Amino acid sequence: MCRIGLLVSLIAGMAIGALPQASSAVAISMSTDGQVKVTIGTFFFAQGQKLALEVVRADPCPCLCDELLVTGFRILDAEGIVVYADETVPYPAPAVEWIGRWGLVRGDGEAVPAGKYTALVTASVGEFRGELQVVAPGAAGGLQASAKASVCGIGLVLYRLVEDGDEAATVTLRGGERLLIALPGNPTTGYAWEVVEEPAFLARVEGLDYLPDSTLLGGGGTFFFRYEATEAGEGELSFAYR
Repeated sequence: MCRIGLLVSLIAGMAIGALPQASSAVAISMSTDGQVKVTIGTFFFAQGQKLALEVVRADPCPCLCDELLVTGFRILDAEGIVVYADETVPYPAPAVEWIGRWGLVRGDGEAVPAGKYTALVTASVGEFRGELQVVAPGAAGGLQASAKASVCGIGLVLYRLVEDGDEAATVTLRGGERLLIALPGNPTTGYAWEVVEEPAFLARVEGLDYLPDSTLLGGGGTFFFRYEATEAGEGELSFAYR
């Protein structure tokens, strides 16, 4: 049995660190040909942290109900220059099987400097943008959770990401912010990741719980656990592979 854990603390309604809370901005538009453009933000991330994104759709679907495909995921700097383009999955990919992940690095693996960035997710229905502010470690913590928007029930969701290798990490959240845990495993071996300890202030969020790395029979993949912070508290979130 393998076990990992992390310490999670929540300070509801307060900004963490010295930086003031980012402004909440939402912009929504739809062109005459039915293509949408949704922009939300700004979201603070400190250097060394990671983020994840999903394009989610309401059920039942109110409109734009054809198959929803993600056609690309890129990170742009303040001048609109691409600093990272996701090549980890073949595009287009069904939105129900896609999770974008970014470790705040350039395409060559070097950490990006502090500054403004845009997470651009293109899809069959248009584009979704998350405005980001990368700051020095300790300057600010957590996401700005209050900016949410969708068109026809389709929207972009951002998470603070914790992956394998981030064991014993300490994660600080604000109320309403979301956390995604991503752990590698292979269910064909009979083993799976299970929750061992779960703080009461973290509410489980439904979503894709496993994604294979390839279509090869017997290949491994990644297990996912999603949470939303609901109230002040501190506790341990731990998982076992058994």
